[in-house]
Amino acid sequence: MKQLSKETMIDWLIVLLIFSLMVLVGNLLGYGGELLGSLKGMGWLLVITFLGLILKEIIPFDLPAAAYISLVGILFAIPWSPISAIVISDVENISLLAICTPILGYAGVTVGRDWPAFKQIGFKGIIVSLLVIVGTVISCVLLSELFFRIF
Repeated sequence: MKQLSKETMIDWLIVLLIFSLMVLVGNLLGYGGELLGSLKGMGWLLVITFLGLILKEIIPFDLPAAAYISLVGILFAIPWSPISAIVISDVENISLLAICTPILGYAGVTVGRDWPAFKQIGFKGIIVSLLVIVGTVISCVLLSELFFRIF
């Protein structure tokens, strides 16, 4: 089992609070969210993410943090969870685009900061990346269409 330091958890909380503030501002100004509903929804997302990060560190399986965060989110929102109705109704107040905006901004800054490494990939790497993205989208569409027709 890995050691999880208090400093690491504080760093995570600071980053999550900064990100949450950016999402709140975007949700309120860009998507007309109300303050109290947005605060509660962002609070749930912060708690779910924080718990997922902790699980990533203490569980010995080498899975990405997104897998643990997704698992916690599913457990919080699954119909058999006693808090699912509250979690779902609160998180519905947060626009997905309000969440995506800071993430995409960070990705843009990261690519811009490491431009020489990005240029070394060359056009072949860009073509492969685009094909992977298109393949992923098409696969998701086909699978969802299949499942919607079955169920």
